[in-house]
Amino acid sequence: MTCPYCGSQEIIYDYIHGYIVCTLCGSVIDTIFLEFFEERLIDSENFNRFEGLPSIRKGIEKKKIKTRLKIYTRMNFEILVYEKYAKKARKNVVIDIDAALRKETHIKSHERVYHHKDEDKVLNTALKDPVVNQILEYIVNRDPVLSSRTPRGKIALAIIIKNFIDNNPIDISELCRLTSMSIVHIRRLITLAKKRLPYIKKYVNEVKNNIVLNYTPYK
Repeated sequence: MTCPYCGSQEIIYDYIHGYIVCTLCGSVIDTIFLEFFEERLIDSENFNRFEGLPSIRKGIEKKKIKTRLKIYTRMNFEILVYEKYAKKARKNVVIDIDAALRKETHIKSHERVYHHKDEDKVLNTALKDPVVNQILEYIVNRDPVLSSRTPRGKIALAIIIKNFIDNNPIDISELCRLTSMSIVHIRRLITLAKKRLPYIKKYVNEVKNNIVLNYTPYK
């Protein structure tokens, strides 16, 4: 049954008082008529009490208790999931609890749960450079190997390839600062980019022929 006044389906049947009531807006929707009702007395002190038949107040209280139990169950589940992923988290890594919950419930099993604390800052800063943005879109994201890196890794690869196009030396220390990555990690990405050059040469040439190279240097 749906409440004709507010559309809610939270309906209580109050057999004691003979009403059907919406618990959301409090409207009396209908009257209950019983031709025969078996009265079972509990004891002399509760002469007019009927066991098992909910009043409006009892029905609402029961609903509140059920809602609280759902909330507590949900909170407990979230805590368990967070603890599971927190055990595997590395330094400076934050957990996307919503993504973790979706992954645990198999809604989006391939969604990223771990994010570096500086990831958004790196993306916002690096993507202000149109050349880095173009290289990221037309080269890094096209290559199956390069595109499998983390967002910060892909930004670092785009800057590395930009230096390859301009024939400029790569300032590893500056790149570490820009991407919040270690020297070891940056050196691995440089090696990876060099290995992938034969496979991405076509895309590099396309970008090189279409971009103006007298742009303002990346800062």
